[in-house]
Amino acid sequence: MSDTEQNIKDCLEQLALQVVMLEADDLPGWGTFLQQLGQLQGLMSSEASAWLRIIPEHLEQVGQQIILSEVKSIQTAQELIVQGLNLLMEWSRNDEYHPEATAVQAYQSLAQQLALSETLAPESPPPPDTEEPNSASSLDLSMDQELVQNFIAETTEHLNTIETEIVYLEQEPGDQERLNAIFRPFHSIKGVAGFLNFHQIHALAHELETLLDEARSGRLVISETIIYFILNAVDVLKEMLADVQVTLEAAQPVRVFDLTPYKQGIKNFLAAAGPAASPPREPSPRPLGEILLNKGVVDAQTIENALDRQRELREASNLGKILIEEGKVKPQQIAQALMQQMQEPAPGREAQVTAAIKVDVHKLDYLVDMMGELVIVQTQVQQHPQVRALQDQSLVRNFSQMSRITSELQRISMSLRMVPISQTFQKMVRLVRDLARKSNKRVELHLEGEDTEIDRNMVEAIYDPLVHMVRNAIDHGLETMELRQSQGKTEKGSLWLRAYHQGGNVVIEIEDDGQGLNRQRILAKARQQGLVAEAESLSPTQIDHLIFRPGFSTADQITEVSGRGVGMDVVKQVIEDLRGKIEIASQPGQGSKFIIRLPLTLAIIEGIIVRVGEERYIIPAVAVQQTLRPKPEDYFTVKGQGELIRVRDNHLPLVRLHQVFQVNSQYHNPTEALVLVVENEEEQKCLMVDDIVGKQEVVIKSLGQVFNQVKGVSSGTILGDGRVGLILDLGGLFSLGNGFGHQLAQSN
Repeated sequence: MSDTEQNIKDCLEQLALQVVMLEADDLPGWGTFLQQLGQLQGLMSSEASAWLRIIPEHLEQVGQQIILSEVKSIQTAQELIVQGLNLLMEWSRNDEYHPEATAVQAYQSLAQQLALSETLAPESPPPPDTEEPNSASSLDLSMDQELVQNFIAETTEHLNTIETEIVYLEQEPGDQERLNAIFRPFHSIKGVAGFLNFHQIHALAHELETLLDEARSGRLVISETIIYFILNAVDVLKEMLADVQVTLEAAQPVRVFDLTPYKQGIKNFLAAAGPAASPPREPSPRPLGEILLNKGVVDAQTIENALDRQRELREASNLGKILIEEGKVKPQQIAQALMQQMQEPAPGREAQVTAAIKVDVHKLDYLVDMMGELVIVQTQVQQHPQVRALQDQSLVRNFSQMSRITSELQRISMSLRMVPISQTFQKMVRLVRDLARKSNKRVELHLEGEDTEIDRNMVEAIYDPLVHMVRNAIDHGLETMELRQSQGKTEKGSLWLRAYHQGGNVVIEIEDDGQGLNRQRILAKARQQGLVAEAESLSPTQIDHLIFRPGFSTADQITEVSGRGVGMDVVKQVIEDLRGKIEIASQPGQGSKFIIRLPLTLAIIEGIIVRVGEERYIIPAVAVQQTLRPKPEDYFTVKGQGELIRVRDNHLPLVRLHQVFQVNSQYHNPTEALVLVVENEEEQKCLMVDDIVGKQEVVIKSLGQVFNQVKGVSSGTILGDGRVGLILDLGGLFSLGNGFGHQLAQSN
């Protein structure tokens, strides 16, 4: 491939990707489009046949008509541009390309509707089109798999946005901003699907875009029926995307979807549409004439003469059109001025422009890993005996400055991995809507703290636990409308999803105002299933935590929503895998609240470094309640049971770390050693260590598959002296304790 051919291909790809995002009022974008189109025409002058060179001329005419607001139908214009670029893209891939007859006919029809100067007439007749538009051969997925994968990812994100916005639109059908927020993703999906020859996705998105455009113009009133219709169509689009993914991976034929019901449904909606209403007025931008004058394109007298002519004409003529007709300016100069006009904030608005780029997540993860290594190496250098022996004040200052810079770099690199939890919360909007209707309940969802940031690696992991808990809140927690009314509550139940930062953690709350946990029923079920002995006495908190036992369920019958005894144990396991914990606060008749606490990041932990003999262990700082050296009168032993330490009138079991990990210890008498009171799932124990080395943030390192299942240890780190320190898992450590149960602790 020659340099010119490669430049043509690159230019076409840029044009195709740009045009699918353009809307009629995006004048800066159309100006850029015309500039790139001029570059394409220059490149094609010696490469393409005469009939192909007509297409860029058509596209230039249409682009100028859009800028000057002269185009007869913006949808027809955009359709022609997409189809024209498709023809050019196919030609750029194959020098001997002959377009399909149907493609040429479709393009010619659009050109005639727009009254363009010339029609497309290939020099040699193309072969007859005998293939179905939805056949597998019409989807050349091998041409650019990365482009298709990007399309799948971006379209999935668009559909999630549509689902969220349309549920809010259902509550406020006249919200013009919501309508625009739904219309734009459909427009983008349609454009890219047409560019990639995904005919069915393109067709359905186009029909839905037409429906929403009628609503934006005020001719169509959004109703509950239309909301259902669009959500069902979104589900079909998701199925189409899944089919594209399968086709891409397995190279199997593309599935053909029946779109007739959706096309007919949209026709019915449009047939019932009323007359157009006046859309709300937008603040006016700076006058075009003023911009042209300031740029030095024309003088003040020329502008005044053009304005006089504009006032003389009966029809509302465009100032730019008048100046072009008089030969005072070129179309490109008008386009550039319009670009500047659109970029300037209108009166009463503030300009909000944020520059952003896309970065491969693997590169981002690698950057974070390297920053962790840098922190480790810096600590090793600073704690090296020969370096610490130096008394040079200049060296100390330089080390201090380097430490501050390294800490800031580490903070910034970690923040790059943080994303708003709104990505997860927004997915719950439609879930709540659908579950409420299946359960015949009315539910109002409240989202708080959507801008709270969480580690990117946690976003997907936390989604399934939230789905389980939202399902349980609606199915088990919230009562039916009749029952709520009989209890003096509003017939519409409330469900809150909150997120906020607290004490170095991300806290997520799922709260409902339903009936709360039925502790008597939970305890009875647990005894029936043999999870709790008949004579065993449990506290309210311990009863609540029984719902996390595998297979436990209080549902009398299995429903479509829940009742299979799976879910809450999975919730707990996932949260623990993320080094988090879950708490329950429930009041009978008033509702329940589930509180999930997660670390801000999975890469760094703030820990207390302790010494046991020659070994170093790290205990999560958030779990340490206090440290003490027990007095002889506070130490007890119970024959055959274990050891106890009295802490503030509570007797807590003692766990000797040197016995758990079978290492030599400096102290064997608890009254000589140090004891740390640690807490896990509202249960406290005492850990016996030789000494506390200090408190610091450590970079977490995986121990690999061999040590992954070792109880009591979650991961490791490299300390400043080069030693490997083990990060303790308190949940596993408690299960490895001396077996002295919580019953005695409760009785005290």
